Amino acid sequence: MDIPPTKKRRCRSGRSIAPYPTLFLPDELIIEILSFLRVKNIVQLKCLSKSWFTIISDPTFVEKHLKNSSKHPHLTLFWNQRKEGFNIASFPMNRLFKNPSITVYSRNLHRLKNHCIVVGSCNGLLCLVFQSYVHNKCWLRFLNPATKTRSKKLGLLCYSTPHYTSYSYYHSKFSFGYDASTRTYKVVVVHAEKNEASWKSEVEVFSLGNNCWRNIQSFTAVPLNWFNVHIRHSHLNDGVHFNGTINWMTYKSIIHAEQFQILSLDLSTETYKTFLLPSDFNGVPSLHIQQPVLRVLSDSLCFSHDSNETEFVLWHMKEYGVQESWTQLFKISYQNLRMHNILDGYQLACIYVNGDMVIFANEFRNWAFIYNLKDKTAEKIKTRNSIQWFRGAKDYVESLVPVH
Repeated sequence: MDIPPTKKRRCRSGRSIAPYPTLFLPDELIIEILSFLRVKNIVQLKCLSKSWFTIISDPTFVEKHLKNSSKHPHLTLFWNQRKEGFNIASFPMNRLFKNPSITVYSRNLHRLKNHCIVVGSCNGLLCLVFQSYVHNKCWLRFLNPATKTRSKKLGLLCYSTPHYTSYSYYHSKFSFGYDASTRTYKVVVVHAEKNEASWKSEVEVFSLGNNCWRNIQSFTAVPLNWFNVHIRHSHLNDGVHFNGTINWMTYKSIIHAEQFQILSLDLSTETYKTFLLPSDFNGVPSLHIQQPVLRVLSDSLCFSHDSNETEFVLWHMKEYGVQESWTQLFKISYQNLRMHNILDGYQLACIYVNGDMVIFANEFRNWAFIYNLKDKTAEKIKTRNSIQWFRGAKDYVESLVPVH
């Protein structure tokens, strides 16, 4: 590719002289260089020429850039302000771990007038669910905070108003993931309804591109958050995306509610599998103290739970789907984690792991802290905003992935 000079050269007397020789760079080298740049810089370069626009818009380049960008993880942060609405920002994790005493704040904001639920983050896209309780409707929007683009309203759903009595309730839970085999982003919603002792479920899948909902096979197990719909932290087990699958913490059945397992939905085949939890996990934790939680941490499916009401335990599955590969990463005393309200039902969530450094979110005070596994010390993360650490902080990576 030829890169012409931007202007003519002139000597001190003002006379024009021969321009610099034309610089030629092969497209392969340009692609390699661009793939390491930040999204905001690439978006600016996209307007430089038609050839650069074509290179940067190519899906192969978008994937190449995403692969490089994934080596520099961020956290998405959310907070509400009365005048400015719902705010979304990202913060690079390397800055936080290099300087734990830094004040977390980002000027690169994306503001939304209406409050929404952030369902999940995948390849730089956020899936947002907006609800109208007046009209009993909800819809989706997809947002790329790095490119500051968002989709139009998609996936309109009409639903029954959630109602809770001593005999019945109805609610819907959303999850967001990516099917690499078809390069399709999918949203899964599980509608659950309970009448006395009977349960009924309906599962729908929305595919970005086709922009329509389809019914698939209903659940073969009972999700943990169906029982905990009244508990304020039931959202922790809405379903997590990992390598083209959505995973839920479930019971084997209503009768055997003490037996936990993982239900996995393959987004490619849209079929289910079940996995067992670690064999060393014994006893039924009190759901009013710390409910078992599935998360994706350090590129592994992880499982955390309470141990004897005194310790927080985290496991990770080294080989996805293989029960024998469960390995305990750490066990930490609540005293070291500064959790004095654990017995009052306040949940603790592990939101990021980087070697010996772990980030926890504390529901009691809605703040986050970094715990050092070696030193056994905890340091609160400073922030300028009322960030929803416990409910909203999610893994995020900057990308060029389009929202349509």
